[in-house]
Amino acid sequence: MGIIFKHKPTKRQEEILERTKLPKDWNELSTYHRRIIKRIEKMLKYLEKKYGKKFYYNGYIPENKLFFDKESLLAYAEGDDPEVDCFSVEPKGFGFTDEYAWVIQSPIVQKEMEDKLSGIFEGQKYKMFVELTGVSDEGAVKYFDIYIYVDCGDSKLTDSFMDRVLRELSTETRQYDVTMYCFEKEIVEQITIKEHNRSFDTDDVKYLYHSTPVTRREERGWKRFDR
Repeated sequence: MGIIFKHKPTKRQEEILERTKLPKDWNELSTYHRRIIKRIEKMLKYLEKKYGKKFYYNGYIPENKLFFDKESLLAYAEGDDPEVDCFSVEPKGFGFTDEYAWVIQSPIVQKEMEDKLSGIFEGQKYKMFVELTGVSDEGAVKYFDIYIYVDCGDSKLTDSFMDRVLRELSTETRQYDVTMYCFEKEIVEQITIKEHNRSFDTDDVKYLYHSTPVTRREERGWKRFDR
């Protein structure tokens, strides 16, 4: 009589099964789901070997050539916020590539900009957020956006804020955009990092400023849109 082999999931596979809401009994899984669980486990092991810390599953897209979907794992590191610090892992050659460098560099560039620009808004109610838009495979930041929110309806003052921001950034070698929202009412307090550009009504915006590499070729370097 042959021996029936019953697979016992690894601890990591059990964690993945719990997070994916799939049955914990391996024998209840389809061959398709077993392959996916093993694939997710392999990607997480790649991350942990590369960075020396624990990572968690937060989503998975299997390859689908018919709809041009590429295989991708969404993950986050232990201690990070899965809502704002999630990143992707994808196959590359015989291994994988990941965007964890974006998560690592984001608070670094955020602090750089706060240290450089915070003095401009001294005495004002304001918030500033930096979003990376380009990071090399080696982890070097190439492009980023700065979003500034300030409770101030005085156009002369807000014009001067924007002028000073661009002067402070004049030696910046990386590509960047600056967007500044100015409110006549007190709005800044309600703006949160997770959805900062959707935390207010557009009707509350008194002035909207925008500066890009293109506008900075012009005399003042920015454009203002009055609402």
